Amino acid sequence: MSAPLGYQWLIEHYALRALPLDECAYVGNIRGGRQSTQQGGQVVHRFEPNYDPGDTLAGQIQFALRYEGVNLQVLSLLFEKTGPEELVTWLLDSPQSQYARRACFLFEWLTGQQLPIEDPVSSRARYVLAVDPAHHFVWEHGERSKRFRVTNNLAGPPSFCPLVRRTDYLNEMVRKDLRKSTFETLARYDEDLLRRAAAFLYLKETQSSFEVEREKPSPKKAQRFADMLRQADAHEPLTEERLVELQNTVIDPRFHEFTWRHRQNWIGKDLGHRQQIDFVPARPEDLPALMGGLLTMSSNLSDDLDEVRDQEKSDKGPSLVADFVNQRYEVYVPPMDPVVAAACIAFGFVYIHPFMDGNGRIHRYLIHDTLAKAGFTPRGIVLPVSAVILANLDDYIETLEHFSKPLNRLTDYNPDTPESPASGNDAVYFRYPDLTRQTEFLYRALERTVEHDLQEEIDFLLGFDRACRALNGLLDWPDHSLELFVRVVRQNDGLLSANKRKSHFDWMTEEEVAQAEELAREAFAPDSD
Repeated sequence: MSAPLGYQWLIEHYALRALPLDECAYVGNIRGGRQSTQQGGQVVHRFEPNYDPGDTLAGQIQFALRYEGVNLQVLSLLFEKTGPEELVTWLLDSPQSQYARRACFLFEWLTGQQLPIEDPVSSRARYVLAVDPAHHFVWEHGERSKRFRVTNNLAGPPSFCPLVRRTDYLNEMVRKDLRKSTFETLARYDEDLLRRAAAFLYLKETQSSFEVEREKPSPKKAQRFADMLRQADAHEPLTEERLVELQNTVIDPRFHEFTWRHRQNWIGKDLGHRQQIDFVPARPEDLPALMGGLLTMSSNLSDDLDEVRDQEKSDKGPSLVADFVNQRYEVYVPPMDPVVAAACIAFGFVYIHPFMDGNGRIHRYLIHDTLAKAGFTPRGIVLPVSAVILANLDDYIETLEHFSKPLNRLTDYNPDTPESPASGNDAVYFRYPDLTRQTEFLYRALERTVEHDLQEEIDFLLGFDRACRALNGLLDWPDHSLELFVRVVRQNDGLLSANKRKSHFDWMTEEEVAQAEELAREAFAPDSD
């Protein structure tokens, strides 16, 4: 069997209890440098033998940083085992090496310990980036660490810092610029229509989010969730108090919570004779640090928008969608790809699972909250992402399980003895998840939403208006019956069903029904403008 390289070598050599790598490297009997293949859902990179750095910690870390990027989870587990000695020797022997400097910076950042070495790098050395942007999505506004002459471009603090790799698909999506497509689509319509479209989209997102949970909410509960969605574009800071308020909005008052949970929760099924445990989230004692880091990452996005918000306030007050489309798109360049940021916050939250109940709906709310903070969606508009999730539920569940399943294999917990703490679900896995697959899923959902669903929803409203105008000229309609006729005919492929005819429209003649059906079909025809 081929010898492992980089992170795979470190995992095997030091017996690290790491989650499986999505991409791994091996020595291979190949020509041309390296080759990549898909094997069982994992990308395997094979390198010529002359790439092998040998069985040394420094050599394998350098290979990993150079060819695989940064894996904070593996490095955190590694440094806990090895300590600082070999890193110090490496840096003293090669003080100009960017890889030694980056490794030493990451050691101090991950462990909170300072290496026993004074002034390790010359002040004349050029700054290097902690994370190579060619490998990962990074924070554009990095802070400089003078000690190792390293610019920290990690997106989060040590207590919560997901990473997302630059796959071919994600690079393609970035070039596609769905943010710009959203603004250009909305810019084609007048303000009044956009207001109505926004109200419709909030309702659709609310209904879909509850359906994902297989729940039919009461009208009051649905209204509370829709009102919560409208808060997403207010750019309010994400805090523990606000998340508690959101959680209490979406669950029964009898189960309200007032802080992060103090008990271990689990996800699965109670089969009567036994429990089927699919996932055990973070331990309650780890929640303050994990959620504090997640809130810090979110806050960085909010802080970056302060200048744009201040400019809006000094103009005409809260901007309408049309104002934002026409004036604001070029104003704000987010410090991180908005969809990557949304995936990190939303999926990081749902894996940590800080409440006993309501985590799933807040998770989907956080997608909108972060997209708004990162300048992806204009004010007053919510994209119906949950409708796409609902239509692709198997893909969504598979995406969630890409993290939860392998971690569940490392976890031991018995719900029958809740006083016994869970083991294996260590904070390091929730602190430094690789959320590449989750980001790819969110991009697929947004691509569908922006390029198809958003346009279809607005076209529906235009067709609805045309149908109402045409039918209003045909008959005098009783209260509310006109809009009902349009909806039920639209839902039944342009025809009024016998049941609806009997229950609501028995006053219409056969000829009137036929004429009204024809006018409704014409109103929704693609060339009806």
